[in-house]
Amino acid sequence: MRKSESGKDFEVVDYEIGAEDYRDVARYDQRYTGAPNEYRQTVMANAYRGLIGTLKGKRILDVGCGSGRGIVDFVPEAEFTVGCDASMDMLGVTAHKLKGKSRWALASSYAQALPFVSNAFDVVTALNFLHIFSLETQRDMIAEMKRVTKPGGTIVLEFDNALHGLGVVGLFKRWFRDERGTLPWEARWVLGDDCRIVRVRSTVFPVVWRLFYHAPHVFLPIEKISYLPLLNRILGHRIYYQLKK
Repeated sequence: MRKSESGKDFEVVDYEIGAEDYRDVARYDQRYTGAPNEYRQTVMANAYRGLIGTLKGKRILDVGCGSGRGIVDFVPEAEFTVGCDASMDMLGVTAHKLKGKSRWALASSYAQALPFVSNAFDVVTALNFLHIFSLETQRDMIAEMKRVTKPGGTIVLEFDNALHGLGVVGLFKRWFRDERGTLPWEARWVLGDDCRIVRVRSTVFPVVWRLFYHAPHVFLPIEKISYLPLLNRILGHRIYYQLKK
C-alpha cells in the first residue's frame, strides 16, 4: 500500500529498473521477444484491436501502459493517444519508443486516481495490467476508467482467464501455481453495474500456441475460434471485455 497526495491508501506493484523477477523494467521486454512470443502478441492484438475498432479521429487512453505494448500501436492511427503508468521507469521506456512520433502524451499516475477530467476520452484500454491487483483495486481502477470515458465511449479490458483450457489449465494454475486468473463472476463484480458489456473475447490457446507459431498463416485464423460465445469464457488464456459507458 502507498498513500496518495490525498492521503488515500493505494495498492501498488512497483516496476523499476533492477527490481526482482518480472518487475525489472530493464529486462521486461525480453520476456516478449522471439518468434513464439511475437506470435502470441499478434494473437492478443488481433483480439483487442477488433474490440477497440477504428481510432481515426478519437482520443484514447491506455491505463497501465507499461513499456508501450498498446500505445505504440495506437499512436499512428488515433487523433491523440495518452498513456499513464505509476512507474517512471516504464514511462521512460515507452517515451523512447515513441520518439519522433506526434500526437501523444504520457502521465505518471495511479490507475485508482487518474489525473484527467471526466468524459475526456473516446476509448480507454487496460492491457496486461489488471490481473496483478486485488479484485477490490481492480474495481476502483475500472470505476476511474469509466469516469474519464465519454458517454457512449468504449472501454476494453484484458484479464487472465481462470477458466482457460476448458476450465482445466486455468484452474490448475489458480490453485497450484502463482497465476490468479479471473473467474467470470469476479470479472462481473469488478466491472460494476454502470456500464454495458457489449462483447467478450478470449484468445491464445493454452500450451499449443508454442507450436502454432511455426505456421501463423494457418493458426492465426484458427485462434479466433475462442471468440465464439460458447467458448469465449473457457478456452483462451486471455479474456477481453468490451464495455460501453
